Amino acid sequence: MLPKNSAETTLKFKKLRVAAALVLGSLAPVALADERATLCDRLGGAALLAQVADELVEVSRTDPVSAHHFAKVNLKRLKQQIGIQLCAVADGPCVYDGDDMKAVHAGQNITQADFYRLVEHLRTILDAHGVATADKNELLKRLAPMKRDVVTK
Repeated sequence: MLPKNSAETTLKFKKLRVAAALVLGSLAPVALADERATLCDRLGGAALLAQVADELVEVSRTDPVSAHHFAKVNLKRLKQQIGIQLCAVADGPCVYDGDDMKAVHAGQNITQADFYRLVEHLRTILDAHGVATADKNELLKRLAPMKRDVVTK
């Protein structure tokens, strides 16, 4: 029912503003917490990124198209280094001090198609872990500059 006079209307609007401020104020910490979360946190943390790296190497090394690139590689070390690199690129607590991408991939004859195949494997794995599209795309955007050092053919 509508208020009958302007004093009643003013009181109702004051109560409505107070209620709105309380609701919005209670949501503000949640919004601020999301804005302060690193990409690493939003992706699921360093442990999940280590698992993603493990899965990425396993899928890639068993893929008939790309398996030859992993034939003479220390897979345990590769998984560890990719996990650390993903974590570092995503502003996580890890510090990547591994080998230079250009030096590591020199002479590997990695094509653009090989690179994009690995990216598709990574996308599939991130999707399987329920990573949000925006966060997945942000990670891929940060990894994209490595293409110039990885593609050697």
